[in-house]
Amino acid sequence: MSKATIAALHHNLARALKLGQLEEATEILGRLKQESPLSKETRGFELELMLRTSRLDEAEALSSQLLRLFPNSARIQFLCGRLSYRLKHYPQAEGCFRESHRLYPSLQTQLWLGKTLTQRGAWDEAESFLLAARDHYRLAHLELGWLYERKGDLVEALKSYETHLESHPGDEFALQQQLRVKAKMLDPEELVSEVETLSDIGEPAPDAVFPEYVATLFQTGNSQRARQEVQQRLGQVEPRLGMQLAWVCHHAQAFDLSCTLFLQFVEGNLSNFKYLVALESAAGKCNRVEEVVAAYRALASAHPKLHGRIKALSRRMRQRR
Repeated sequence: MSKATIAALHHNLARALKLGQLEEATEILGRLKQESPLSKETRGFELELMLRTSRLDEAEALSSQLLRLFPNSARIQFLCGRLSYRLKHYPQAEGCFRESHRLYPSLQTQLWLGKTLTQRGAWDEAESFLLAARDHYRLAHLELGWLYERKGDLVEALKSYETHLESHPGDEFALQQQLRVKAKMLDPEELVSEVETLSDIGEPAPDAVFPEYVATLFQTGNSQRARQEVQQRLGQVEPRLGMQLAWVCHHAQAFDLSCTLFLQFVEGNLSNFKYLVALESAAGKCNRVEEVVAAYRALASAHPKLHGRIKALSRRMRQRR
């Protein structure tokens, strides 16, 4: 196949990935692997498609190979950083993004470095990268909002979300973030009063506000009410809200509730070490380790790394008997 044809396949594959046309991308990648299976470009596209289709175990294995084979490729370093970020392996993500940016300075890489450093708590450096990228990437304002929220600067967080919404007024995620920050800025009594007013007219608390409302109930000594509110929503929450509630309950030491919620969404968080540790800790506090082992065993055939955790938990159960 000629170089021009391979270049056309590269162009078409990049376009399909950008547009989210994953079936077409898979087909084009198959043709490319027949003609140029070992090239840096083909292997990079293969990793990107794995990321886009959430084949994270395969992507993790491939990324290790590609970093050894093509350490001087800014694109490979960037894609491996994206994978590590997705897996919540933030130190590795930071290293890949820094190397990618060294090899080929890019505002997109600065955006992802800012996101990663925010997760690592390096506020000042994260802010500098996100500010550099904000005029070119709309997500930068959202990431700045999250950064300021993590720092506890709710006023600046709200400004960032509102700036984003000025140019993207229909962004549902940003609207939810804005509402959540406004809830955090209320006094505890005001927040409880507003939610109870909604309840009086038959309206549930918005998902964006509900975790903060439950946390406020726990913090103000209304633990029984907080537990009732969570129990009423068990089994009805989407993953993002469910995980937020799990952490709220965990921090409030309502371990039976946090265990139930962590278990409900464990399949989507098997690469999140902090999540699994919290689940196992909560299970130990409320004597539900056997349930966690059963859940792991049901998933282990597709996720072999769970076998080690199963052995460790089984050993812990035997020692307690």
